[in-house]
Order: sequence, then C-alpha cells, then structure tokens
Amino acid sequence: MKQELLRLDPSSGLPIYLQLVDQIRHAVEICALTPGDQLPSVRVLAHELVISPNTVVKAYTELAFKGVVELRHGSGAFIVDQERKPRSIGTLQDAKTEVHGFVAKFRERGLSDGEIRRLFESELLGTEEPTAKRGR
Repeated sequence: MKQELLRLDPSSGLPIYLQLVDQIRHAVEICALTPGDQLPSVRVLAHELVISPNTVVKAYTELAFKGVVELRHGSGAFIVDQERKPRSIGTLQDAKTEVHGFVAKFRERGLSDGEIRRLFESELLGTEEPTAKRGR
C-alpha cells in the first residue's frame, strides 16, 4: 500500500482508526486499491504509521464488518470485490469537482486550510463549529 494514500492527522479530533477506515475506503472508491489487493500486515502498517498495532487491528476489523476487506487468518486483509455501479464513479468525480470549487471559494474568502477542514469535518459529524473558530 502506498504510504501517500494514508495521511493521519492526530489533531483532527477523529480517532486514528476511523481515519484509517475512511482513507482505505476512499482508496477503494477511487480504485487506488482494487479487489484482491492485500493490505499491509498489522505490524508493518503500525510501524510505517508509528501507531499502535491495536489501532490497525481495530481499523481492519471495522473494514471487514463494513464488507470492504476480507480477513483471512494467517494470510492478512484483502480488498473485497464489490460490485460497482458505473454512475457511482461519475458521482464521485462530480462531487470532487464541487468540493474543489468550495475549497477555492473559501480560500478566496481568506479561510485557512485548517479552518476549511474543520468546517467539512463538523458538517460530516453533524456538529456545530465553535463560534470562536468560525470568526471570519
């Protein structure tokens, strides 16, 4: 698995294992990981990301529960072949274009990347961004 696919942000407020889950699912959605691909072993990934092996186990277990990976005892974790609807890839590309436009508009208004990230995360989590951080 390419290291650049996984970017963990300990200050994001989102647990590390959920960041791993989201990023691996995204890698599958954009076909950076394809059916049959083997994920790194728990120990290797934990070492590469400098996190606890228990965190990787928790992420892999969650991915298995969601049907993204298959855990094979003694062999590792493998991306499951999920049927893709052709329109889902187009929908993802359309959404990516829209997000790009939103980010550009927010930057023009003077918001930092961290502020933009927090706005998106608070919206996804269904929480209100604290007034002090919204200030602009």
